[in-house]
Amino acid sequence: MYYVGIDVAKEKHYVCILDDSGEIATKPFWIYTDIVGLRELVKRLADVSLKNDDFLIGVESTGAYSENLYEYITDSDYKVVLLNSYQTAKYRDFSTLKKIKNDTIDALVIAQLLHSGKYKESYISDDAYHSVKVLGRVKGSLDKKIKTIKREISTVIATVNPEITKVFPNIFTKTALEVIKAYPTATDIAQATPKKLTRLFRHIKGNNFSEEKAKLLIELAKTSVYAGRACDARASLLSSHIRILELYCQEKKEIEAQIKQFIEEEIDSIDNRVENLKSIPGVSDKTIASILGECGDLRRFTSAKAFIGYLGLYPTQYQSGNSLSVGRLAKRGIPIAKHALYMATVGSVLHNPQLNKLFHDKVSSGKSKKEALIILSKKIATIMYSIVIYNKPYDAQRVFIPNR
Repeated sequence: MYYVGIDVAKEKHYVCILDDSGEIATKPFWIYTDIVGLRELVKRLADVSLKNDDFLIGVESTGAYSENLYEYITDSDYKVVLLNSYQTAKYRDFSTLKKIKNDTIDALVIAQLLHSGKYKESYISDDAYHSVKVLGRVKGSLDKKIKTIKREISTVIATVNPEITKVFPNIFTKTALEVIKAYPTATDIAQATPKKLTRLFRHIKGNNFSEEKAKLLIELAKTSVYAGRACDARASLLSSHIRILELYCQEKKEIEAQIKQFIEEEIDSIDNRVENLKSIPGVSDKTIASILGECGDLRRFTSAKAFIGYLGLYPTQYQSGNSLSVGRLAKRGIPIAKHALYMATVGSVLHNPQLNKLFHDKVSSGKSKKEALIILSKKIATIMYSIVIYNKPYDAQRVFIPNR
């Protein structure tokens, strides 16, 4: 058996091959990351052995640079192990005991880790789950951009028309944005008429913008603290920001539709496991998409405890002699899924009577609210895992068995 360590980089991949005894079988080399380089790798492996089964190849999971390499080698019928960079870094620290790091050493460390047999293979989800993961992260990126652009709009409005919040407490409603687009500053609104303002909303169904509100808005604008400085420039800035906001919101809506389509047509097409997850009070479609996208098929976990550990819902702990220190929630795990589950827990406290009671019981017993929410997060994770494993909808009587 030959153990091949590949250190992945942007332009070049470094390769080291060890034999059964752990000795270097051939001089370490590098290949380019393009298709020519990948073919060169297969040729170099064939020079060592013509049997693909003689090789165990390790590749660090580094996202964009490792995916194509992994797919190419796997399609070439080699056994490939995808490794988390955290475990290779720890193994390097343990094995070298030196603060030395370069591409050749990294490739050697990966090969040595494979040879030791002390590695843990990373999970590779199928296309449907991976698609939900990719789209979910795009949606998360859009959420951040929307928050940023809203903050910038609020900052400008606080200068050019701070009084508008007396009529529109939330300036990002459809009605408020229509006013701001047509009359960006207090100076612009002061020159408008109630008839012109109300005319803006003829095409918006369900709006409650009356002529009285229009008169109040104009009166507030005429007495606004804004002096009119850089009025045109700031009006242009607001118009530009609102167009960007609307574009982001439209893109987010389309991404959410694609996520829903993948879940319904690809993941939930065979059985009703996803539909059963929706039966949990307080757990939304967005939460389910985040969990499945980031964690994959929950049936791959051997237990609910393993699923909770993968999420990172456990406190750090340090014990030495008679001293025991329990720290904060572990930073390891899956941040996106962990955050989605935490927010679902907050919603469940409001919408799930059993979890609401459990939350207040934990707080009454001396737990802080945050600790109680973490306990509930574990409970919801266990419920989700059980629903997927047994393919049964949520049943409060089964989940919360009364003490006898």
